[in-house]
Amino acid sequence: MALILSFNGKSPKISKSAFIAPTAVIVGDVEIGKNASIWFGAVLRGDHPEHSIVIGASTSVQENAVVHVGRSAPTLVGENVTVGHGAKFESCSIGDRTIIGMNAVILQNVIIGSECIIAANSVVLEETHIKDRSVVAGVPGTIRKTISGSSAQWMKDGGEHYVHLSRAYMAEGIGTAPMTCELCGGPTLERHCKIMCQVCGYQRDCSDP
Repeated sequence: MALILSFNGKSPKISKSAFIAPTAVIVGDVEIGKNASIWFGAVLRGDHPEHSIVIGASTSVQENAVVHVGRSAPTLVGENVTVGHGAKFESCSIGDRTIIGMNAVILQNVIIGSECIIAANSVVLEETHIKDRSVVAGVPGTIRKTISGSSAQWMKDGGEHYVHLSRAYMAEGIGTAPMTCELCGGPTLERHCKIMCQVCGYQRDCSDP
């Protein structure tokens, strides 16, 4: 079961159609959109008192990625974004249909446009602005070329793969939508055959309908 925790009076808001894998961790002021998928070992930690994390519809955050938020800005991830295994970023903005490669690092106040590719192991430095349809690679990450033609069309369709894959997992009973409290809608935890709401404290036995 995923670990979904309230923090500082704020609880994750997760679409009922989102896929949350077992071992994912989601904390605090985090919003996850329709048909998004958060995969095994990913951590989304929204523990800043002013700024939130927003994950757009049909976006996938893959294994062992870390999404945080700092004091400079919220962390905003658009729709149909693919966040690769082990990527790390905070307080940045990522446009729709962008691909963040494996182990890429995106630092604070970066703005990445739509339909970009941030290559694996790249490091995008603070305050960098990346225009739409750019390919970024290296340490520090720099724009290497502009995406066009059939590659641009592939970018538009890429996010759908993970939507379909997450539905296949859910069909097998893996990572179904997290339980929420029937009284207040807050996230719940299962402990010693008790379902406990982290927001209002309501409890019931696991065996209750």
